[in-house]
Amino acid sequence: MADQHDRLPAAVVEAASDREGGATEVARRALDGLVEVAADPDLLAEAISLLVEGQPAMAPVWHLARAAASDDPATALADLRWRLDRDQTAAVGAAAHWLQRRPGPVATVSHSSLVDAVLARLRSRYGAAGPADAEGEPAVALVGADAIGPDALLNATGTRPLAERLPTLVVSIPIKLVPAAPFARLAAPGFETVPLELVEAVALGPELLEPAEAGRRAAALAP
Repeated sequence: MADQHDRLPAAVVEAASDREGGATEVARRALDGLVEVAADPDLLAEAISLLVEGQPAMAPVWHLARAAASDDPATALADLRWRLDRDQTAAVGAAAHWLQRRPGPVATVSHSSLVDAVLARLRSRYGAAGPADAEGEPAVALVGADAIGPDALLNATGTRPLAERLPTLVVSIPIKLVPAAPFARLAAPGFETVPLELVEAVALGPELLEPAEAGRRAAALAP
């Protein structure tokens, strides 16, 4: 087992121990490493085990494990990697469009590569006068999600009070959706559960969804 661990791709080891990056960043790095060992069942299983242990609050790891357990893990993981980038680009555009129709300062919480990308998109369009940097009391909130389940989302502590105070958009991608059973197991210090009913909308890839619809799609992933 030790020899296997030593032979794991650096990208997998780094993703499993990453405590700074958002779920999308971690998933991208992990996928890059998993693709390298997809043809070796033993190494692939060890890599998934390390990721599950190292990132217990990240929904994408559930999707990685499911792809790794498929009949053709190399194809499944490569497809997941391709969809990750496609869905992130689309989600950023959908979220920026939602915010453009709600002028005013934007509140955020914690680090999220998706949130950062949305704010960068707004800055590129409006400059410092845009909603990403406007002064005054926030009018809306923009948050990411480490997981979205049938009834709630999991994100950094501080997300819930923000959603209770301001109209809140969640920017996310389909790899963050998980059904009820795995969602119940996702937990770690620094994270909190937020009922979907508290947020106003979910930018899921290219779509702007009602929170309840995002929850239904998560529930539909159950075996």
